[in-house]
Amino acid sequence: MSVSRIALMAIVASLAPAAAMAQSVPDTGSRLLFESRLRSETVDQQGFAEQAHALTLRARLGWRSPTAQGFQLLVEGEGVAVLDDRYSAPVDPVPDRPAVADGETIELNRAQVRWTGLPDTEVIAGRQRLIVGNSRFVGNSGWRQNEQTFDAVRATTTALKPVTLTWAFADRVQRPLGHEHPQGVWRGDIHLLQAEADTPVGRLSGFGLAIDLDNAAAQSSTTVGARLAGSRPLADGLSVTWAGEYAVQSDNGANPADYSLDLQAAALGLQTQRWSAGVGYERLDGDGVWAFQTPLGSGHAFLGWSDVIGATPKFGVRDLFVRGQTSLPAFGQTVRLTAEAHAFHDADGEFELGRELDLSASVPVGTHWSVELKAAHFEAEHPIYADTDKGWLILEYRY
Repeated sequence: MSVSRIALMAIVASLAPAAAMAQSVPDTGSRLLFESRLRSETVDQQGFAEQAHALTLRARLGWRSPTAQGFQLLVEGEGVAVLDDRYSAPVDPVPDRPAVADGETIELNRAQVRWTGLPDTEVIAGRQRLIVGNSRFVGNSGWRQNEQTFDAVRATTTALKPVTLTWAFADRVQRPLGHEHPQGVWRGDIHLLQAEADTPVGRLSGFGLAIDLDNAAAQSSTTVGARLAGSRPLADGLSVTWAGEYAVQSDNGANPADYSLDLQAAALGLQTQRWSAGVGYERLDGDGVWAFQTPLGSGHAFLGWSDVIGATPKFGVRDLFVRGQTSLPAFGQTVRLTAEAHAFHDADGEFELGRELDLSASVPVGTHWSVELKAAHFEAEHPIYADTDKGWLILEYRY
C-alpha cells in the first residue's frame, strides 16, 4: 500500500469523530471543512480486451477561519486513494484496459485569503476554486475526484449596480490529472474579465479570457463571448426557460496555430418545481486543422457524460440534445431522475460522429449523505471514436 493511500486512510478514519466534535461546538464564524466521495466507475470500450474497473475514494479536509478585519483564511487538503486499480490511470497506464482520469494523489487543494474590506467587493488570493458562469470556459472539473484549482487573484464587485464585475489572474492550474502527470500542472498567464447584469430578457454576461501557457502552448488562446439566460412564467407553476451563447476564439502567445473560430449554443425549455424538459444545440467550430477548445472548462456537463468527445476534433462538433429531469418521492426521500440524449455531427453537419444516451438517479440520505447511480452509452458513427458504455455508483458525504 502506497504512502498516499495510508495517509488518506488515516484522514478518513479520523473523519467521523472530528465531524461529530465540530457539530457540538457553537458556530463562532470558523468552520471545519470535510467531504468525501466513494465512486465505482466501470468502462466497457470497443478496442480494449478488458473492461476498466476503478474504485476510488476522495477525501477533503480543511478549515475556514472566522472573519477578522475583513480577512478570512481557508486551507484545505485533498487525497484520492485507489482501491481497485483495474484501469488505465493518468500516470499508470494499463494497455489492455480503458482510461479513467482519476489517479492516486495527495495535494494542497485550496489555500486562500479572502478580503471584504471594501463595500460590495470581495477579493480572494491564493490557491482557489474558480467557477465562472456555467463553467464552460473556466471551472473546477468537479466531476473528477481530483478537482481543478488555480493559483490566482480574483476580485468581484457589485458596487456598479446593476453590473457585477469579475476580474481574475492566474499563473498556475492544478489539473485533475494530478501533479505527477507531465501535463498535471499548467503554468503561464491567464487573464479573465467578466461583466454581468440582469435585463428584461434574462441575465446577460460578457467575458474575455486570455490563456498563454508556458508548458501547453497549443492550449493558448484568446476568447471573447457573451451569454444570455432567462425564464418567464407561462401559467401557474409553469415557466419557459431560454439560453443563448456566442464566443469567438483565436490563437494566442506561443500557440503554433493560426485560427479564428466560434462557438454557438442555444437552449429552450419548460420547468416546474417538480420537473424540467428542454432541447438544445451547441456547435464548436473547426477548420480541418484546428478547433475551438475549452481547456480550462468543466467538460463533463457538456457533449455527453461519457466524455468520449473531450477535446474538440479538428472538424469541429455539433451537438443536438434533449434533456429532462424530474423529482419523485420514494421511501421518505426525493429521488432525482435525469436523462439526456445527444446526436453528434461535425460542425458543418456533413457527417455523423455518434449518438449518446445518459441516465442518472440520485437521492439524499439524511442531511449529509447522497447516493447516485449513473450511466452513459455512446454509439460511435466515426472511426476516431469507439462504442463506449460507462457506469458509476457514487456515495458522497458533505459536512
